[in-house]
Amino acid sequence: MIKRIVIVLTIVLLSNTGFAGKPQKWEELPKAVQDTVLANGGKSGMTVDLEPKMIDGKKVYEAELKDKDGKIIDLVITEDGKLAEIKTDGNADSEREARGAEVLKGVKFSNPRNITNLYLPLSNTKLDVLEGKEGGAKLRVERTAKPEMKKSFKIGDQMVETLVFEDRAYEDGKLVEVALDYFAQDDNGTVFYLGEDVDEYEDGKIVGHDGSWLYGKDTPAPGVIMGSKPTVGQKWRTEDVSDEIGEQNEVVSINETVKTPAGTYDNCVKVKEDLADGTVEYKYYAPGVGVVREQPHDGDVFLKSHEAINAK
Repeated sequence: MIKRIVIVLTIVLLSNTGFAGKPQKWEELPKAVQDTVLANGGKSGMTVDLEPKMIDGKKVYEAELKDKDGKIIDLVITEDGKLAEIKTDGNADSEREARGAEVLKGVKFSNPRNITNLYLPLSNTKLDVLEGKEGGAKLRVERTAKPEMKKSFKIGDQMVETLVFEDRAYEDGKLVEVALDYFAQDDNGTVFYLGEDVDEYEDGKIVGHDGSWLYGKDTPAPGVIMGSKPTVGQKWRTEDVSDEIGEQNEVVSINETVKTPAGTYDNCVKVKEDLADGTVEYKYYAPGVGVVREQPHDGDVFLKSHEAINAK
């Protein structure tokens, strides 16, 4: 999913199970932690995770870097700078696999393309246009349903067919990214995010695919976009792929009013997003519509128009 914009497990369970660390900027780290990172091959300025656990009453940080053989490792460091553990990439893969199994435990997909979630009714959305600014540039995102496109994922013994959306992002009028996003709704009404194919553009030409990932290929853990009944404090992961591709979400309000060029929307759900690069964004979801506002750390984007399939 474009980063500028954008259970039979309940979201309450998701909020308490397998939740990874919160990315911390370098300047936010205790000096003792910084010193240990640097002494073990890390670099000044890198992002380090604050973990949701403690060791001997001390906060715990994890830093991903490469060892002398080029293998990915995670340094587990307490707030006083003590190196408590060195984990290999295999540990991270095992943890991600366990989280994926927990998220999908007992989940069934009888009609996955029929996405009727109150706050993300994708099956009734034809085209959304969002406009605003990010990083000093004028941003426009065109989000278009592609019901004619088919892509399926094997989840357990089920073949789950997704609903596909295309996001086209423009900065100052120039196309910078096109992404195909894959969504499915389970029988409880939770909307899952199963990956994206990304094309990055420069001067009209594709220059990369940064951010692309697919469930079952790049990660054993699917993402969750929206629960069936969001409440304040609920948490989930929209992306759980790697240290570079990851997003942790938390519902912080369910009664926001958002004014946009497309109209004024009441009772919106506000979701806080902690991104892998250490920045924080917010998204607002309106009942019966979907995303109506997105707040990256250096901008603000609003829904300009919403075209529903059943619009008269």
